Amino acid sequence: MRNSPPTTDQLERPPDPAGSTVGDDGENDAVDPGENTAVDLGRLAWLGTVLVCLITVLILVLQGYYGYAAVTFAVALAAAINLF
Repeated sequence: MRNSPPTTDQLERPPDPAGSTVGDDGENDAVDPGENTAVDLGRLAWLGTVLVCLITVLILVLQGYYGYAAVTFAVALAAAINLF
């Protein structure tokens, strides 16, 4: 049976020489609010939907299915509204 070393002998992480950049509220103070913002998953999904619809419109127009292309373009516009 293997014995684990006691927790008092484990090394601690060295302190950050620049100091902590995490504020009391848990936010990272080193990053400006308008910089490097994350894209939420919902917005990314709508963007993917719009791109797939536009590619489908292109294929349908090239094949001569103008009615289906118009409907798919309308769906792309409706999905694009969610990006604003």
